[in-house]
Formats: sequence, C-alpha cells, structure tokens
Amino acid sequence: MRHFALTIGAAIGFFVVNIGMTACAGDIPPAPKASTYAPAADLVKAVDDYIDGIAEILESEEDFKDLQSKVVKDAETVAVLALVLGLHDENTPYKAAAPALIKAARELSAAAAKDYASAKKALAALQAAKSAAGDPNSLKWEKVASLKELMEQVPLVNSRLKRNMRRFERQADVIAVDSAVIAAIAQGSMANLDETSKPENAEQWFQFCAAMRDAAAQLNKAAKSKDTAGAEKAVAALAKTCDDCHAVFHPEALGKTE
Repeated sequence: MRHFALTIGAAIGFFVVNIGMTACAGDIPPAPKASTYAPAADLVKAVDDYIDGIAEILESEEDFKDLQSKVVKDAETVAVLALVLGLHDENTPYKAAAPALIKAARELSAAAAKDYASAKKALAALQAAKSAAGDPNSLKWEKVASLKELMEQVPLVNSRLKRNMRRFERQADVIAVDSAVIAAIAQGSMANLDETSKPENAEQWFQFCAAMRDAAAQLNKAAKSKDTAGAEKAVAALAKTCDDCHAVFHPEALGKTE
C-alpha cells in the first residue's frame, strides 16, 4: 500500500480551550460566496480524495496503527470541506449530502481515535453519507472540526503544494485543489476562535483567517489560469498569512510550518 508522509516540522498547536462543537465568542464576519475562494469542483475532488485515502489506510489494521492520527486529521478536514460545500453558492453533488457528511466525518474522527473496528464501521457510514439527501439550509457557519487537527493539516497540504509548484504546468490541477482546501479550512476555522490561545482577540483571528483564505483563493485562480508568476506571488502571500497569525496566536511556531 502507498503510505502517506506524516512529518510535520512543528505541530501547529493552537492551544485547545474546548474541542466540543460549542459556539465561539464573537460574531463570525459574513462569508463571501464560496465560489470566489474555493470552487465547488475542487472541494468535491478533495472530499473524494480524503475519503478514498482513509479507505486505503483502513484496508489493514497494521496501516491503521501507523497512520491513525492521519485518519483523525483527514476526517476532521472532510467535515469542514463538507460544511463549505453545503453552504456553497454553486450546485454540487454533495450540497444535499453535506449535513450527513459532516456528522459522519465527525463520528469517524471519534471512532478512529479509539480502535480499528470502530473506524472501519464509521468509514462505511461516511461513504454512505455521500449519497444522503438532507437539507443544506439547516447549515450555518459554525464549528464542525477541531482547530488542532485543521491547523496540523495545513502544513501537510502546504508542503505538498510547494513540491508541486516545482512542476507547476503539470501539477496545476492538483495545486488548485490543495489551495481550495486551505481556503476552505481558513474560512471554516473562523468559528474555532474559542480554541485559540487568545480567544479575546476575535478581530485579529477573523482577519488572519480571511487573509489566509484570500491568499489561497489567489493561488487557486493562478493555478487554473496557469499563471506561474501569479502562483508564486500567492504562495508567498499565503506563507506570510501563516507567519502573521503565528506571531500573535502561536509565536513558537514561526518559521516552522513545514
């Protein structure tokens, strides 16, 4: 089986205050149309890839034991991607399925933290949720995933993104998907203010999340138009948003996002 790299130079450990799905302090700013920062087709591809990757890991208990933390992280990421798809202004195959996907992804995350058998059962439910018919109007911008897991996912995606930048012309489609994932995580993370080390700094948190989202959106657009110079500029802007945020919320992580 193909194994996944798990090396993170430094865990992006925004100190967890509360990992429950409670409302955060401060009012989340109105979100722009999701199509402006994370095209639906890219997010659908990402959801499928993450679920397929989890299924591959769960083909054997040995692989699961080696990559258990990745299953948890990827399940949490599916939850936030599903939320963005459910609230998306574009029609998507997973718009109606979004409520069920979020629920099943959260349940898989909890199950994977326990044992292999529980994770296998929860994976089957997540795969079935892709075909669910729910009401996306029940969704709103709220916390659906752990900030710790999301912030540890970002450097993994960013490292892959930077590697693919060396083969920009050939990997532009992959870069577009990864940038959409980062943009969706940034937007979704606004609701996780209460899990940061400084929940009283609401305005700064929202600004940093928006800056990260918008830089990733620019990278997505550059990848789709095969604009190498624009993509390089967007990658630099994206890195700066991480450093700016770390300077306030997690200074010991500065320069250690990969």
